[in-house]
Amino acid sequence: MKPIGLVLILLIIGIFVLWIWATKRKRGVAPIKTNGVQIFNILVKGVYAPNVIRAKFGLPIQINFKREEDTDCSRYVNFPDWHIRKELPQGQTVTIKIPADRKGTFSFMCDMSMYQGKLIIE
Repeated sequence: MKPIGLVLILLIIGIFVLWIWATKRKRGVAPIKTNGVQIFNILVKGVYAPNVIRAKFGLPIQINFKREEDTDCSRYVNFPDWHIRKELPQGQTVTIKIPADRKGTFSFMCDMSMYQGKLIIE
């Protein structure tokens, strides 16, 4: 096989993988539902993973953040629409409870806005 053909094949595969990754991120993840509470688990390691979460209006929301890094930027998470700012100690799980009392798309981020996520309440 000629080098140009190999490069084209790898390029097509790379574009396909990026497309799949991008479409999954936009949809957001569904919660684990327990006793009428919508529970989300977010890993903090370079980014918020997942960074888009979808919740249903009217059911309480519980978001569990687990920070597996020591970067200062990820030390706090902010939910400005609810005036919530919580410290995320490294290696620990921190739970944030949010009432699903309004519909919309709400941002959450670190203090420097380098780590960003969206909470979508429908």
